[in-house]
Amino acid sequence: MPYLSGKTAADFRRGVNFAVGGATALDLEFFASRRLKTFVPVSLRNQTSWFSNVLQHLGSVEEQRKAVASSLFIVGEIGINDYLVALSGNRTVTEIENAFLPRVILAIRSVLTDVIAAGAHAVTVPGMIPLGCEPQLLAQYQGAGVVMNAAERHDPESAGCIARLNGLAELHNRALNRMLVGLRRAHPGTAIVYADLYRAVTDLVVSPRKYGFRDMPLAACCGGGGGQYNFDAAAFCGAPGTSACTDPSEFVSWDGVHFTEAANRRVACALLERSDGADNVLMLSSSWNTTEAGRRRIGCVRV
Repeated sequence: MPYLSGKTAADFRRGVNFAVGGATALDLEFFASRRLKTFVPVSLRNQTSWFSNVLQHLGSVEEQRKAVASSLFIVGEIGINDYLVALSGNRTVTEIENAFLPRVILAIRSVLTDVIAAGAHAVTVPGMIPLGCEPQLLAQYQGAGVVMNAAERHDPESAGCIARLNGLAELHNRALNRMLVGLRRAHPGTAIVYADLYRAVTDLVVSPRKYGFRDMPLAACCGGGGGQYNFDAAAFCGAPGTSACTDPSEFVSWDGVHFTEAANRRVACALLERSDGADNVLMLSSSWNTTEAGRRRIGCVRV
C-alpha cells in the first residue's frame, strides 16, 4: 500500500497508507498534561485530517463517495503506541486501563464514524496484539523497578510472555469489540469486521515450529541486545554495532517492535482463513480469491 503522496485522483487509485511509526490515538496534549513524551508529534487526529484532504482530490462529493464505497478500509492497529508511551514513562498497567484505554477506544470510534460518514461500506478493525509477548517490553521488564510484581511477570501458558500486559491487550480488545457491536447496530449498511491479531500472533508464539519459525519466538532478528530477547533500546536495529539474523523468515519479531514479513504473512493468512461470522475478513469483498489455489498464490498454506 503506497504511503500518502500525490495530488490527483489517479495518484490514489491503488490506495493510500496514512500510517506513521509511533503515532498515537490520543492527542499530544493528553500526554503533555501527564508529563509523558510521545515518540513522534503525530496523532490519529492528524491522520484523520489527511484522509479528509485526500477526499478533496477525488472530485465531486458524488465521486468521493463512490470511491470510498468501493474501497476496503483497514483502521488499526490503534492504541499500542499510547500504551508504550505510558509504560516507558513508568505508568502502572492499572492507570493505563483506567485513564488511557477508554479514551483510546473513543478515539477509534471517532475515526470509524468519520470513515463511515464519508461513505465506507467495508471496514476492518484490527485489535491489539499480545503486548506481553513483545521483545521490547520483555526486555524492559526483566530488570529492576518493574511496574508489576514478580508473581504477575510471566505467563507460562504463553511461552514466557508477561501475563499482566497480555491482560491489558485482552481488556482493550473486549472494549473494542463492545464498541464495534454498537457501531454495527448504528450502521447496518456497513460491514465492520474485527481482525483478531491477538489470537493470530499468540499462535505463532506458542507454536512457532508449526508455522516454520525457530523455537525462539520472543527474540528479535535484528538488534544489539543479545540475550534472550536480543533487544536493547540503546542499540536498536540499524544502529552502529547491531546486526540482523541470517534468515529473518525463521523469526517472528524483526526488531523487537515490528514483526518480520514472514510473521505478518502468517498473521494475514490466519485472518483470511478464519470464518467467524462477523469476524470473517473475507466477507468484506467478493473479489478475494478464497480457493486453496488462491491462498497458495499469496503464500497462505494451511498448516
